[in-house]
Amino acid sequence: MSEENDNVAPMNNDKDNLVSEVRQETAENKTGSQDGSRNEIVEKMLKEVLDKQKNLVDELRSVRSDLQLIRDDLKPIIVKAAALKETDDEDETDSESDNESATMPTTGKYFVLKHVFKNVSNMKENEYRLSEPEEHYGVEWRMLVYRTKEQLKFYLNCLKSMDTVNWRIETQRKHVLVSNRVENKVMESIGIFDKESRSWGWPFIAWDVLEKDFLVDDQLTAEIHVKIKKTTGIYKDNLRSFDETMEEFSDVVLVVNEDKFYVLKLYLAAHSPYFKALFLGNFNDSKKSEIKLTGIDADDFQNYLELLYGESAIDEFTVEGLLLVGDMYDTPMAIRKCEQFLLKESKKSLKKKLQMSMKYHLEALNKQCRKEIKSVADIKSVLPGDIRDLDPSIMAEFLEIALSIQ
Repeated sequence: MSEENDNVAPMNNDKDNLVSEVRQETAENKTGSQDGSRNEIVEKMLKEVLDKQKNLVDELRSVRSDLQLIRDDLKPIIVKAAALKETDDEDETDSESDNESATMPTTGKYFVLKHVFKNVSNMKENEYRLSEPEEHYGVEWRMLVYRTKEQLKFYLNCLKSMDTVNWRIETQRKHVLVSNRVENKVMESIGIFDKESRSWGWPFIAWDVLEKDFLVDDQLTAEIHVKIKKTTGIYKDNLRSFDETMEEFSDVVLVVNEDKFYVLKLYLAAHSPYFKALFLGNFNDSKKSEIKLTGIDADDFQNYLELLYGESAIDEFTVEGLLLVGDMYDTPMAIRKCEQFLLKESKKSLKKKLQMSMKYHLEALNKQCRKEIKSVADIKSVLPGDIRDLDPSIMAEFLEIALSIQ
């Protein structure tokens, strides 16, 4: 009995060993299967990561190529206009551009409005469309297109408040409709905006020609180039006099347009390397008692002198003109004070501040503007009418913001 039991015990032991081996083999197979499954998952994940990295690299290369194209396209804009003649009665004069054209000055108070009007073919007779208002040199401007039965009229509107009495803005303008099929349609003029005349334009193009040659995806691209030649009554009252009453305290007269400013050479030279060279250098004008300055507005120069003499000359209307003069005459103090105003007090739009920071190289203002751009909506709000007007470095930053959001 015990022998039988002894025989049974080894059999049981063999059975147990066999079961154990089977279980172990099954476990090993299961583990191997699990390991294989895990490996497949890991390999799949790695493949997805590599694919995403490859796509990201391709996107970055594409962005880099686009930025290079933008850099290549960023060339100085030269605007040509037909020779213009002012009439004795100061009425609006106009002409279509031709081969014998003079160059419209793009220095000083010069700006360009650009807009794409959409769904143009749906415009009905006597219907008009407006571009968004844009502020330039303390005044808001916008474009207006108006359909008659057979034509499109094209106007520039000055949105200066009518509350100010006797204000006046003398302009030189170039209206452009852009086409990718035929030559752009261009008309040029000089004209005066004031309280009674706040809009200038013409019957511009036949409606059938417009639809045939100028609409792209039912969109019309329009531009108006504006050179402000002279302003009167736009800004604040003068805070300090620089007229003939200051003659005994001056040693030079600076003439801007027809206005004379009596100033001290050394005082201006101390603030501006330009005036230091002009007054103290070995130039023909250095010894003159009266010197003519060009490319600026008399009101802006008045504000500039007030700022140098310690007056509170900076406000929402004067700051852009002050920056223009300060930049032209290399006056760090004037530029610094204008930038501080824009950083801490100005209520101008983010788009306008960004434009000014780029134009006048205001690094602190530019940095502040970039920090405020955090979404695609913010990016859209600051984009210029022509994307090529945007600095390539800012465009790259905008693309990074857009990619990070998506």
